[in-house]
Amino acid sequence: MIIYTNSTALNEKKYVFDQVFSNFLSVGYRVSIDDSLSTINIEISGFKIILNSDFFNQFKNLEWLSKKTMPLLPLKRLENRYEFLDKNIQNLPILYGKNSLELGKDKITIGIDVFGSIFFMLSRYEELVVKEKDNHSRFPYKESISFKEDFIMRPIVDEYIMLLWSCIRHLCPTIERKQHKINTFISCDVDFIEDEGVRFPGIFKRVAGDLIKRKSIKSLFNSIWIFFQVSVLNKKKLDPYNCFDFMMDVCEENKLKMAFYFIPRNNKNAIDGDYDIDSLEVIKIMKNIIKRGHEVGFHASYYSYKDKDKTRQELELLCSVYKKSGGNICDLKGGRQHYLRWETGYTEKNWENINLVYDTTLGYAEHIGYRCGTSREYNFYDSLNRVPLNLKIRPLLVMDVSLLDDKYMALKYEESIAIVEKIYSSIQMYKGNFTLLWHNSSLNSFEEKKCFKKLVGLKPE
Repeated sequence: MIIYTNSTALNEKKYVFDQVFSNFLSVGYRVSIDDSLSTINIEISGFKIILNSDFFNQFKNLEWLSKKTMPLLPLKRLENRYEFLDKNIQNLPILYGKNSLELGKDKITIGIDVFGSIFFMLSRYEELVVKEKDNHSRFPYKESISFKEDFIMRPIVDEYIMLLWSCIRHLCPTIERKQHKINTFISCDVDFIEDEGVRFPGIFKRVAGDLIKRKSIKSLFNSIWIFFQVSVLNKKKLDPYNCFDFMMDVCEENKLKMAFYFIPRNNKNAIDGDYDIDSLEVIKIMKNIIKRGHEVGFHASYYSYKDKDKTRQELELLCSVYKKSGGNICDLKGGRQHYLRWETGYTEKNWENINLVYDTTLGYAEHIGYRCGTSREYNFYDSLNRVPLNLKIRPLLVMDVSLLDDKYMALKYEESIAIVEKIYSSIQMYKGNFTLLWHNSSLNSFEEKKCFKKLVGLKPE
């Protein structure tokens, strides 16, 4: 396979070609430069696919990261009127290009700018252009194209790739791609290790929640019983936040390993948890996680997201405690930013500099779904310096707080299960990764535990 293109935005093109063909499809290719072209042409076995390249071509005249380079809204859509296209591609949003697809005798012309649109989503290009932030200095979900055009629940990158692959297979039926399997990644951000809700005065808020929000007499009596055991009899093992064994049990029942991300701080404060990382209590928890064969990872603190020195210092502290707990430093692979606090242009470079393999921050707090347009792992791109990175992004699809918290989606437990099952079906369709974040501090009720067990137990059909 030969890809012909002009030299405009060549670094970005080479990056997206590599992600699409090497990472997602595992198909060999080479790139040939032809500055007479305004399209991207793929030649394979005597056949040709001609693709729109509006996103990259605009940089002949427009400044990189300028507002004028953003998609024009409302987006056009491609209706699937073609028998050879995957039937799951319906009403496809077009970030760049035209809503056309033309079949010729030995060629297909795709009006959609497939590669530019994929680059836009994977690189989080819009997050460098749009300057608005929420009260945690995060890129707001409601400022995203996926919110404005209502495709947050669609793996739009995977759909673009499937469209391209359908065209390739139509022209060259003998070509094969690597078949990926669905992976499940369950993780826990360890923000707190003691539940104030079963101590004074937090017990009053917990009981009120059982009666008013959860409307569960069973949960009410359970809260009172745990309060008596923990606060009166000092049985700390019964603290609801001390549910690490329960979480590992559920994962092991489903033949899964779980990742627990710890905040590496030694000065307790409200925003960064209630524990010192090198306390005997934390070391005891880590030892148990390591003994059972699960993962310990890095939960970078609230103020670290734009601070490379703080990020490095915190990882070094985590490494020290991990070694004390009997862990092998080589097993520290990745983690997530506290509060999902990520600023494209800064945070990815912090993680690249500390040489961890993956980050799994990139999801929206406000809504579950595909912030990056895919559930598959991929290498990130530094759009400020315009170079690819070694850092792998493991997109975060589902977080407990997003589903259940009143200030976000505010769903009931059954509603939460139903919407996650919907997103799981799209993961299954494109052989992606199911990433679920569930805090140990979100297992206070029977309903929460039931919901957690149900979601961890999702399996491909």
